[in-house]
Amino acid sequence: MRVIKIFLASSEELKEDRRAFELMIGRLNKHWRQRDILLDLVVWEYFLDAMTGAGLQKEYNQAIRDCDIFVMMFFTRVGRYTLEEFEAALADMATGDGPHIYTYFKNDFILTGDIGEGIKSLLDFKARLRELQHYVTQYRNTEDLQWQFSRQLEMLYGDVAGSFEITDATPQAKIDENALVLGYRQLFDVGGSQAVDPKHLGAAVQKAGSRIRGAIFNLAQDVRRENWATDKHLMARTIPIFEALVRADPKWHAYHGQLGYALKDQAEPDWRRAKACLDQAVELRGDQVGEGLYYQFNRALCAINLDANYAGRKPADAATREQVVGILKQARRDLDDDWDNLLATPDAADIRTWLNLNGSPRLR
Repeated sequence: MRVIKIFLASSEELKEDRRAFELMIGRLNKHWRQRDILLDLVVWEYFLDAMTGAGLQKEYNQAIRDCDIFVMMFFTRVGRYTLEEFEAALADMATGDGPHIYTYFKNDFILTGDIGEGIKSLLDFKARLRELQHYVTQYRNTEDLQWQFSRQLEMLYGDVAGSFEITDATPQAKIDENALVLGYRQLFDVGGSQAVDPKHLGAAVQKAGSRIRGAIFNLAQDVRRENWATDKHLMARTIPIFEALVRADPKWHAYHGQLGYALKDQAEPDWRRAKACLDQAVELRGDQVGEGLYYQFNRALCAINLDANYAGRKPADAATREQVVGILKQARRDLDDDWDNLLATPDAADIRTWLNLNGSPRLR
């Protein structure tokens, strides 16, 4: 049986959360033992409360190096020893043979009168994580923490192939779990340690419940929005998600719209396919302009880049000119007072150039 050692670090203020995490590991072990895996949790309370010859903290740090996963939870402060444990895990990870590191920030209410000097340690630690470009997961309560960490275990150690096969006998709960796990892997397993089979992803998403599809869509939409300009490789990982969602529900305009945006903004834009997706999104949206406010604007960008004369910076032929001007007029109506500001941005450079090439036609 394979043993996965998990080191849990946190300050005393999260004692109850640590207890809940420990109970969660006990429950998860019932499931993971069926896969011939044992989860072994290590927390600082397990060590003898006495100094050894080398110092108790050094024993903690050695235990970290022996673990497969390092989990850190923090709320209003980060203790000196907890920080030392994090740095030990980080240093070990840098050698290429250290633990996977997960940091969980409890996002909860706190009275301003309860804020003490320890808050500076929290702010300093958050700054350190930003410097490391380390992804922090927020959790609202212990149930949320448990759900998020169990999904990470699936990403790391779940069966890559067999457990994702769906048959007529597969329970809905298992289908929903498959869809979530595969969706997370597709979006966040950038290193490719757990390859996602597009067929498994598509089948799970198509048969998942509407709430699960909604959760996957929101995650993919956030990744696309946050990375389309700065990390096109990561942004492009959303494309298979949106493709699967379109197949699952071809009548929902937002799925087509987000797929169109992603196809347009990838490193090598697929202008033709992106426009087809945005055409479909506009048709399905109908008069609900507030939903998909930028569909027409991005349709125009696609149409301009599909203009055979535009590459040579020549005026469009009559038919193409009429088509593009028609889309631009619709975009201006949708955006209303925001049109002039948007037209002045770098994102609208192709539109400005095309308008100048074609005699600056009126768009009202």
